[in-house]
Amino acid sequence: MKKREVWDAYDADGNLLGFDLYRDEAEQIPKGFYHAVADIITVTRQKEILLTLRDPHKRFGLTWEFSGGSVLKGETPLLGAVRELKEETGIHTQPENLTLLLRLPLGNSLYHIYAHTIENSRVPITLQAGETVDYKFIPADSLRDAVHDESFCLPVREKLPAYENALYAYINAIK
Repeated sequence: MKKREVWDAYDADGNLLGFDLYRDEAEQIPKGFYHAVADIITVTRQKEILLTLRDPHKRFGLTWEFSGGSVLKGETPLLGAVRELKEETGIHTQPENLTLLLRLPLGNSLYHIYAHTIENSRVPITLQAGETVDYKFIPADSLRDAVHDESFCLPVREKLPAYENALYAYINAIK
């Protein structure tokens, strides 16, 4: 028997509410309650952005996205981001290397959007079976145009306008 994925419940400000939510009941999460999701945007010092291609069997399959996923019960969004990045790409990082760009309540999810920098695109990438099937790096200055293409995951297209200024400020500060 498969174990249920359990999430902590949050309010829109990111405060823990003290009860559990379950992935298999995500559609029944009452309005005003959220589960945490961590999105991680990986940027190279050469200002390239890592994208991963979703497994074809997942919702929005075969579309490009940033790394990320649901934060598990007992994890902070920051630690969930570190875990998701490692699971989906094989990239190991420390929590202090991630910068929170924005916390965004959308639907029944409270997105925590992080950015972090890696040295270059030659980093070894290990894709997660059932989650990611390919990856690529694109120039950061082409993201605005590329994300409007239907090859990008719909949630990425919907969320990017909310944090793109913070993302580009982060990218422009990379030395």
